[in-house]
Amino acid sequence: MVQDKTPQERLQEEQKHKEHVHHTKINAAAIADHILGNIHTMHVKLHQYHWYVKGPHFFSIHDKLNELYNTNEEWFDKIAERLIASGHKPASTTTEFEKYSMLSEDPADKYLKAEEMVENVIEDFRSTRGLTVRAIHLAQEEGDDAFEDTLIVFKSYLDENIWMLQAYLGKEALEDDDDFDEDDDEE
Repeated sequence: MVQDKTPQERLQEEQKHKEHVHHTKINAAAIADHILGNIHTMHVKLHQYHWYVKGPHFFSIHDKLNELYNTNEEWFDKIAERLIASGHKPASTTTEFEKYSMLSEDPADKYLKAEEMVENVIEDFRSTRGLTVRAIHLAQEEGDDAFEDTLIVFKSYLDENIWMLQAYLGKEALEDDDDFDEDDDEE
């Protein structure tokens, strides 16, 4: 019976199950832990950039970063709650988010030029989009329509922001995007 186990015993069972899934057949929930880890890292990075951005486009970038970290928080909650509603136990501690995040952060980034900060945000969004696409396919295979739908809308959010941030840098939406190399079409 679940009530007979201590919180520590229940956590150990959960962690054992997650390790098993990560080392056998990965599922959408396992990939979602990486997505949540990325979103958690983005929370910190977007705030850092928001606080330290400088230059002639300060106001527009400062406001955009504010919008991004607020929306980032909404997605953090939506994805985690969707997982819980489906019976999964998503990562929920800083230690877990650091373990699962595929992104890096650097205290020295506060000294980057605004354009470099934007480039970093684009790359982080692209990395998260790649994980999201993988989780979408797995959710579809698993028949988890609600989670698949949530992830599709999240991917759309990432795509739109990648496009807008690329436009800010004077680039096309898919320019410099390894997932959409134009050279692949020419072969």
